[in-house]
Amino acid sequence: MACDDGDYNVPSFDFDGLTINNCGNTVFNKITSSGTESLILQIDADNTEDLLFKTALDSVLIRIEPDSDNTMYYRIFNGSITSGYFCQEIPASTPDVTEEWFGEGDLYLSNTITLDDNDGVPAEFEDINGNGDLTDDDTDGDGYPNYIDIDDDGDGILTIDEDYDISSGQMLRTGNPQTSNTDGDEFPNYLDIDDDNDGVLSKIESDTEDQNNNGIVNYLDDLDTEEISERTFTNFYTYYYSMRFEFSSLTLFNDSSTINYQDGYNYGTKSGSFETSENPENSSSEE
Repeated sequence: MACDDGDYNVPSFDFDGLTINNCGNTVFNKITSSGTESLILQIDADNTEDLLFKTALDSVLIRIEPDSDNTMYYRIFNGSITSGYFCQEIPASTPDVTEEWFGEGDLYLSNTITLDDNDGVPAEFEDINGNGDLTDDDTDGDGYPNYIDIDDDGDGILTIDEDYDISSGQMLRTGNPQTSNTDGDEFPNYLDIDDDNDGVLSKIESDTEDQNNNGIVNYLDDLDTEEISERTFTNFYTYYYSMRFEFSSLTLFNDSSTINYQDGYNYGTKSGSFETSENPENSSSEE
């Protein structure tokens, strides 16, 4: 990208590839390895309970100007700081800010959201009806589509643990739930409510006990029909977000110098993830 400065009193300005930290509600910062330079971006947005990170955004324009709700600063310190510096309600008295530049420009904010249950079945294979929409495939009808359901068939056994092959007479794990189909019907075990087809639902057969001591646990053995209490647990899945900060134009200035990024400036991309049990039926977030 091209930049033009009208003064020789311009410090080195290289924040490419540095981690974007965030603190408080929406204060973002990048800090050089020396800890003495930082590029701070504060935007007026609600990030309560990670709301901003959970929201899909497509090139939302945010005008950055000094003394506004959306600001940018480039600061040089006479000592080293960490990202915790920006988390204090009252800034520390040291190190001192020896030089400060203000930013002005058009920032475009984009955020790509991906949801996944990390259950060993790739999301593209959880489109059971094959219509290209992952959100309308919910095998057990619990309100969580299969691609964010850690127990797709609701039998109380995690999908990632439904990868056993018993064809040899032993319980051998394959590492792939898609290949395990104990009763040989049209449904792999992770989508089958009665894995061994013994007429007793898997959710009320033990996944640890072996009633007839043949080396196969009850829910996979059609000779074992002993019933237990139904297994239940709380579903959870992972939000992955990738938030991109891209200026179409940016000017940094102080009392003596100006830097113009005529072709724009890429502040960077902040990626992260967090687990949630939030029911998507009650969420406004998009996949």
